Amino acid sequence: MGIGAWLLISFLEYIRKKKYFLDITEKMEQLDKKYYIVAMLEKGKRQEEILNYQILWEMEKSMAEHVNSYQSANQEYKEYIELWIHEVKIPIATGKMVVENHRNKVTEDIEEELNKIEGYTEQALFYARSNYVEKDYFIHKIQLLDVIHTVLIQNKKVLIKKKVKPELHDLETEVYSDSKWLIFILNQIISNSIKYEREEERLVLKFCAKQEKENTKLFISDNGKGISAAELTRVFEKGFTGIKERNVNGKKATGIGLYLCKKLCNKLGHGIVIESKENLGTTVCIIFPKGSILEVI
Repeated sequence: MGIGAWLLISFLEYIRKKKYFLDITEKMEQLDKKYYIVAMLEKGKRQEEILNYQILWEMEKSMAEHVNSYQSANQEYKEYIELWIHEVKIPIATGKMVVENHRNKVTEDIEEELNKIEGYTEQALFYARSNYVEKDYFIHKIQLLDVIHTVLIQNKKVLIKKKVKPELHDLETEVYSDSKWLIFILNQIISNSIKYEREEERLVLKFCAKQEKENTKLFISDNGKGISAAELTRVFEKGFTGIKERNVNGKKATGIGLYLCKKLCNKLGHGIVIESKENLGTTVCIIFPKGSILEVI
């Protein structure tokens, strides 16, 4: 074979291999999950193509086994947390019954701490479920006013103790959501408002709904300590605690509440934004879209 023929064969082989790997690259770029590439490839007839296919197949199989193992362990842990929380709620309820039957200043303080424990266990439960919310929620038409009333009743004792003044406006409207998850979100927002009230002024909590063309907005406003402009963009970050949050009544905050609110709103298809000015108060807006596929439910 002459050198010219050898060069031609080598060039054609280079072109073939280049086309082969470009084809793989293009197919991968079309995939959100790159490990599905094996399903889009042909085994091929040449030895190197067969070998390359087998290597990718073994890698994909190993990865799938690893992911399945992780998912199984994660599900097992979630189930354990849910069971643990269910068991913890029993002594909490028992403790509240004891307090109810022996009312005095000491037992009222104990009840307040039990309520905090109950709130933290509820937060842990929703945190454990937050990655599986699609299997745990039911989107349907609900009355905003009914949800707000439920939340206020759940927080009645602390609202009375803190002398919080609730104001409700224009809430006779329906939205699509899951009432259980929405109540949890609102409880987190109210808890924050109470936690960061200003001592020199009575805390006012305002709930107001506004109908717009493409959505319904629910505003929850307070006249508390507010959030600085430097920290406002980070309030939904997991574990973020601003200057005020780092030491509330001598206890370190977790930075989980608003993170969960954002995560759950995203899962439910709701928007959530916060506006705030330091020492002037905070407004949280939850946005419920209209005209979506949810209307067929």
